[in-house]
Amino acid sequence: MTGIVVEGWINGVSPLDCTPLERVAVTSAEQISLVVERARLAQSKWAERTVAQRAQILKRAGQHLMAHADDIARTLHRELGKPLTDCYTVDLGSAPEVFHYYTQPKNAARLLASERVSFSRIQFPHKSGVVERVPHGVVGLITPWNYPVSIPLHNLVPALLAGNAVVLKPSEYAARTGALLVELLTQVLPDGLLGIVQGDGVSGEALVRSGIEAVVFVGGARGGRAVAHAAADQLIPALLELGGKDAAIVLVDADLERAANGIAWAGLVNAGQSCAAVERIYVVASVAAPFTQELVKAVQKLRLGDDAANPGRAEIGPIATDQQLATIQAHVAEALVMGATKVAGGEPYVGPGRYYAPTILSGVNSEMALMRDETFGPILPIQIVTDTSEAIRQANHSEYGLTASIWTSDLKNGERLARCLKAGVVTINNHMFSGAAPQAAWGGVGKSGYGVQNSKLAILALTRPRLIAIDSNPVKRELWWFPYNRALYDLGRGMLLWKGHAHGFKGWRRKLLGGIQMLRGVILRMWRMPR
Repeated sequence: MTGIVVEGWINGVSPLDCTPLERVAVTSAEQISLVVERARLAQSKWAERTVAQRAQILKRAGQHLMAHADDIARTLHRELGKPLTDCYTVDLGSAPEVFHYYTQPKNAARLLASERVSFSRIQFPHKSGVVERVPHGVVGLITPWNYPVSIPLHNLVPALLAGNAVVLKPSEYAARTGALLVELLTQVLPDGLLGIVQGDGVSGEALVRSGIEAVVFVGGARGGRAVAHAAADQLIPALLELGGKDAAIVLVDADLERAANGIAWAGLVNAGQSCAAVERIYVVASVAAPFTQELVKAVQKLRLGDDAANPGRAEIGPIATDQQLATIQAHVAEALVMGATKVAGGEPYVGPGRYYAPTILSGVNSEMALMRDETFGPILPIQIVTDTSEAIRQANHSEYGLTASIWTSDLKNGERLARCLKAGVVTINNHMFSGAAPQAAWGGVGKSGYGVQNSKLAILALTRPRLIAIDSNPVKRELWWFPYNRALYDLGRGMLLWKGHAHGFKGWRRKLLGGIQMLRGVILRMWRMPR
């Protein structure tokens, strides 16, 4: 094991002041198997409960979790450096709505409702069916460090409601937050139903290969590929929500002050450490100068630091890991060498901790890593485009496709343009807020992964369909059963022709003759059917 995982322990320091965090024991391969087996035993009993019963227990678990919101916020703040305001409004902020959406009785029943199947009365008489949503079993959930409360909750709540058990593997950089989350929820949930595995990618791969029935992975593209390969080896479904290189397009008719304020938040919240953060800004040339001025005004008001003693004092917290800070520095350095200009920010931070000042760059282009690869930091690069068409073309010039935004006063045109963008979520005059809304589907394309979070679609992904087909036909033998004869041949051929499309006189003649052949076959088949 590498990085902060050494000799069976997860080490680490707080990005706030680089002081050591308490060690967390890595879960061994043998222990992982035991956690999964306990989850499987719990799941079999959990799935026997009604949806309403599961929803009621999950509702109580959510209430218990929120009663300890202060403990979670303090852990988040210490382990990852998030400003306390972010802890409450962003990471914890969507938790009540997640539990409410999935556990309100009528909604829970609707999300998991069975679907009746109608069969042709002619071809399949006296047949009926129902498609049920069946839990996979034990679902592995591997989550990143940037939102170690909201991302697990948006996945484990619907997974548990659907009747699955869940084993969470939090990032090694968020091990303490993950442990607290599981500890609080398991104080209400049935024993073993929610388990935890601690460690790095080695532990994650061991979890995927431990006999689980499905895996949800949220993280980077490299980790997503590894999980996809391991899941393919096990022939289990994998849902992957990966990185982003999300674009914001500012059109000539945009409210520039709102656009600047919104993009500043969407690009810099959590110090830019979000898969859906604005990492590319395309501004039409005629409004580039005034927009840039508004953006500089918005960014220059932001404060860095630790707000533990004075909540609300800081908007920008530290960078969570040394590796992430190195990536940010490398992207900015290369862009400056290639001709970009620093418009604001980027000054070295004086004081303890791992901080990077919010930075605005102009003069960027698509050849720079800053506009091509995921930066995951507080950088706002502006590229000037000649018109709307070029903005759309540049925004689509990316291997990623998670979210995007269009800023315009013409809402109908904005909606039309949104359908031209290669992204799973497109927002007009805002950015990425819907990720906190459990009723709104969330997913991406390309290197941003596949699968979906939130909404009924998440329930569908976290279950499998099972058809129960019922036959109440009183006859002793179906028309298509053995033995074969000429009557069955006529029935089959005639039905095919009769059901086919008719074009012109010849087509309608063929259809009519097919119907006659089918009718003759049915009569003769029934008359000559062995008794």
